[in-house]
Amino acid sequence: MRWSKIKNIIILLLVIVNVSLLVMVGQRHWENEKNQRETRRRVIAIMEKNEISFLPAEVPGALGLTARRVTLEPPGEAQAALLTGEITGERTVGARSTWEGELGTVTVTPSGDLEAQLQPGAWPDDLELLASLGFQARQTGREEGAHSYLQLWNGVPLPQWTARLTWGAQGLERLSLRRLAGTEELLPGEETIDGATALARFLEALNREGYVCSQVTDMYAGYATSGAGTVTLRPTWYIETDTSPWRFAVDGVTGAVTAAE
Repeated sequence: MRWSKIKNIIILLLVIVNVSLLVMVGQRHWENEKNQRETRRRVIAIMEKNEISFLPAEVPGALGLTARRVTLEPPGEAQAALLTGEITGERTVGARSTWEGELGTVTVTPSGDLEAQLQPGAWPDDLELLASLGFQARQTGREEGAHSYLQLWNGVPLPQWTARLTWGAQGLERLSLRRLAGTEELLPGEETIDGATALARFLEALNREGYVCSQVTDMYAGYATSGAGTVTLRPTWYIETDTSPWRFAVDGVTGAVTAAE
């Protein structure tokens, strides 16, 4: 009987300890969220003071991306045949390989570039065409006669890897893309900066370098890439504006800011 009472007391104490820990964790989470909201509010206030409007719905929170490395597999004859149909001719000049077929001509390079001249009407849909080439796409621009896209890697934007499709009166005439494809490996995780910190670094760079803009039109997490045969993907914040250079990259680890284009 005595041991039963002691056991019940121990269980009760454990329950009290666990509840207390949950309350502490919840309180800390609430305080962190509150501090982050306040930080985001202050950054927006500073931007407005500098006459810069922030158009996205809200300032993003954590970056949530991990660096990785991709062993590049450039486009080749298989991708060319998807575009040209049956291959009727082939030639290589330096690092550039060209295939000819009944539907057009395709030239590729080891760095992932592909240029295609196609017979009009061979492909009715942009996304269908890009998907067939292993290029997961997000549209970035549409003008008369030309559509622009950037590539997504597992749903994450790669702004340095792009596609442009040129249309004539009878259909698609030209395709130009830089495609990342290959086997990836994760790299050791590093602590990354949040969206508010990235915006603060962006504002510092504007003042330091003399860039001018009146609007931040978009802000999103993506990967900046470097390397040739082996490509490193680095977590990055991208900030787009209403004036040239249009897009800035804020390194997700160091906070370094560069004009991306």
